[in-house]
Amino acid sequence: MAILIKNARYVVQDADTILENADILIEGQKIAGVFTQSGSGGDGLGSHGFRSRDGSDSYEGGAFQGTVIDASGKVVMPGLINAHTHLYQNLLKGQKDGLGLKEWCEEVTFPFANVVHYDHDVQGDDSIGYHWSVLAAEEMLKGGVTCFIDMDLTVESMFRAWTEVGIRGIAAVTMVNRWVPKELHKDDDVRKKEVLDYIDKWHSRPQDHSLVDVFIAPSTPFTCTEDLLRWARRIADERDVGTQIHVSETSWEVPQCVSETGYTPLAYLSNIGFLDGHVTAVHCVHITREEIEIAARKGVIVVYNPKSNMKLGNGFAPIVELLEAGVTVALATDGAASNDLLDMFEEMRVGAMVQRGRLADPSVISAKDVFRMATVGGARAARIDAGEIKKGKLADIVVLDVGKAHSIPVGDVINTIVYCSKASDVDTVLVNGEVVVHNGCLTRIDEDAVRQHALEAAVEKLGRAKGKKMAAEF
Repeated sequence: MAILIKNARYVVQDADTILENADILIEGQKIAGVFTQSGSGGDGLGSHGFRSRDGSDSYEGGAFQGTVIDASGKVVMPGLINAHTHLYQNLLKGQKDGLGLKEWCEEVTFPFANVVHYDHDVQGDDSIGYHWSVLAAEEMLKGGVTCFIDMDLTVESMFRAWTEVGIRGIAAVTMVNRWVPKELHKDDDVRKKEVLDYIDKWHSRPQDHSLVDVFIAPSTPFTCTEDLLRWARRIADERDVGTQIHVSETSWEVPQCVSETGYTPLAYLSNIGFLDGHVTAVHCVHITREEIEIAARKGVIVVYNPKSNMKLGNGFAPIVELLEAGVTVALATDGAASNDLLDMFEEMRVGAMVQRGRLADPSVISAKDVFRMATVGGARAARIDAGEIKKGKLADIVVLDVGKAHSIPVGDVINTIVYCSKASDVDTVLVNGEVVVHNGCLTRIDEDAVRQHALEAAVEKLGRAKGKKMAAEF
């Protein structure tokens, strides 16, 4: 059934195009038209007539047959896209503080991952993946996130959760064969088979209205041998899937890579051909001017994670310089253990302010810049036709309440969204043309029940991981 989002105070088609008093018509999984009010008389459509922006289509408001969503007084905007996260870390919120990346991995993520791997590989139990996925999907959807890229710890139950809740998810199946503790090691052939199996079973599923896609994700240059990186590039090209990789998140990665390969990390990836295809390079905090030029030349999409980079003390990515070089930048929260939220509104606000503070100049980056990162930039990272409210685009849409005290009065619409709005202002969310959040509540699942089950499962797993430390090994 068609859906009409009606009487929107503002429709944000993209960062540069804001309509007032507009309607959006949705048919199937896509936007069928965006219409502005014509007023009474003058166009032959009557007092309820609306006309599309290009004049090619029109409809009679009073004759519409379908579901109507009243967006009076609200902002309608593209769904936000979280271009990099680790959903399993939703069960690791608030665990540790004051640790750098290496110590944080050894004391927080590795011990929990070991419990998950044991239960999955030895006991055949992957149910914990469903629980962390439902929790993360609830937080993101209710915060206006319609799509995400999830890296690390892939298990089958995750996909069931995503499709049940109705969120668009990309599983970036992680590959490592160095640095991680011996307990987490797997033979290369086993890892490669896992990747191929996930692609065969889950990429572009369901076929008629895809919500799930698969990427290949070598974790970092220092956790993968050159042979594994080259294999990942070849398979990604053959199977037409995206890739994601952490690059230069910490300062120590740079001399380590130079010592071992003679190149800085992104330059090394370019030298071995890994950048010759779709690549989302996460973090890029410590990249050089030469590497910025490489990213621009190779079409690398850089994923900016401002809050995670600050919490782990890794520094500030040169986002302004990347934008000036013409690099596409997407925005992300990273995992909930290093953030500790999956809140993209907060990420936009912090992301802009950090760059202004870094360069001591309020003009170097705008609210529009970070809004593009969270929408169009994220869509390019995710390889989906979304991020804008335009005819033919995927109907991944957010209706935002701007009538609360912290948003009144609305000045510039994009400035209001980035600097004033909160995740809790999200009223309605559509993914793939379906209403999955209505009046701030999920429509497909019992939130209280799934939260309780997730809490019980998390307590058991965390109890087994508590107090453990697992050293990283090259």
